[in-house]
Amino acid sequence: MGRSSAAVVDLRKRETEGAAALPAEVVPPPERQQGPLSRKATAALVVVGLMIDLGIYGALATSNTTAGPAAAALVRTVPVELKTFESTLRVGGTVGAVNFAVVRAPRMRGGRDRGGGGGGGGGSSSSLTIATLAEAGSMVEAGEVVAEFESKRVIDILDTYRSMLAQTRRRTASRTASLISAAAVLEQRHKQALADADKAKLDLRSAEVRSRIQAEILALMVEQTDAAARQLTEELRLSRLADRAERRVAEIDVEREERRLDRSETDLEKMRMKTPVDGLVVIEPMFQRDGFSQASAGDTVNPGATFLRIVDLSDMALYADVNQADAQAIVLGAPASIRLDAYPDVAFEGRVSAVGAMASAGQSSGGGGGRGGRRGSSGGSGAWVRQVSVKVQITSEDERIMPDLSASADLVLESRDSSIVIPRSALASVDGRQVVWVEEDGLFSEREVVVDRLSDIEAVVASGLREGELIAEQPVTDPERLRDRQVASAR
Repeated sequence: MGRSSAAVVDLRKRETEGAAALPAEVVPPPERQQGPLSRKATAALVVVGLMIDLGIYGALATSNTTAGPAAAALVRTVPVELKTFESTLRVGGTVGAVNFAVVRAPRMRGGRDRGGGGGGGGGSSSSLTIATLAEAGSMVEAGEVVAEFESKRVIDILDTYRSMLAQTRRRTASRTASLISAAAVLEQRHKQALADADKAKLDLRSAEVRSRIQAEILALMVEQTDAAARQLTEELRLSRLADRAERRVAEIDVEREERRLDRSETDLEKMRMKTPVDGLVVIEPMFQRDGFSQASAGDTVNPGATFLRIVDLSDMALYADVNQADAQAIVLGAPASIRLDAYPDVAFEGRVSAVGAMASAGQSSGGGGGRGGRRGSSGGSGAWVRQVSVKVQITSEDERIMPDLSASADLVLESRDSSIVIPRSALASVDGRQVVWVEEDGLFSEREVVVDRLSDIEAVVASGLREGELIAEQPVTDPERLRDRQVASAR
């Protein structure tokens, strides 16, 4: 008997016994146990599964039968063009200015004499402090002040030399006056001695009417006055030489002080650095206490140190190195297409303006406008392949062309008009033949061609193709994409 029948009998028994009515306990019906499927249901499920499998297989078969033309449409094609063929050589380098001015810290000479040191505090070993500096990236004109240095020390030295020059001039003038006075006194004495000698000679003429003793005295007077006159004549000559030498020494002292003053004035002018050319201000990195950094106001620089560069942006060029074997094919004046790495989608025009005469192992660098590298080096680095420097003039004018930018240039080595030109990537070598794949009705067929010229990216076809035909950009190897599938499959 089930659980539901037992619950009903128990409830009836309690009612007949007169007991209090109790709530009936709801008992859930027993779960039905699922028995095994019938043979008909199982057969129906098997039939349905087979039909699904057959549908999937049919769909796959249908897709495979149409895969050939669809796949062929996925191959990129390019048209055969009749255009100008250019054989180019790509070189890489750095953009630099043809005209530029390097600004160096001045060398001070106001406190130096020839062969001496830096007396007076103006020697070349003293560092200089930058007071003002032109802003990096600003445009300046020729003659404009781009940097000023602290000049108080130079002004003090200049005042000292002016005072020294004035003292030397006064001392020289006083000594010159003394020499002139002494020379005048000596000149007067010389004239007096000459007069005494002449008088003694005249007195000697009267010796005939005088006594013998008086005549002898007159003769001795002539000898004495004549000797005194000769002595004063020689003394006057030597005095004139000494005076001339002493005056020259005084003049040299004055000239030395004047030159020292002139050098100090020149040093004061050097404190205000002016640019000789129009152009862009480029701050050069310098080695300082904390390493390499750009100069700024308040920094100290050593005399002769490069801290600024003015670049003329109106005349720019690409400085590059090429393999010495490729350099023989470069022609002066050949056109070039230049692309900056910072703006790869923009092409600028240019021309080859210079090719190096000597090969070197170094490479061009961008500093100072791209004219670095060990030009003309004979070796020592162990490099087997030498490089030749090439200068490509940039004829395009654009504000994006800036110094020290990395760039590349395609130099035109050869040009041919009205040629059948295809991408070089479309060519393939099959059994020693040059072939391409021509597209017809969505399928590709192999065709042999005769190649006349090759460049890095293009090829000139002498025969085998016509203008306007579509060819595969890359060799086609999938048999389903080819018109002759059996031949392709055999391969």
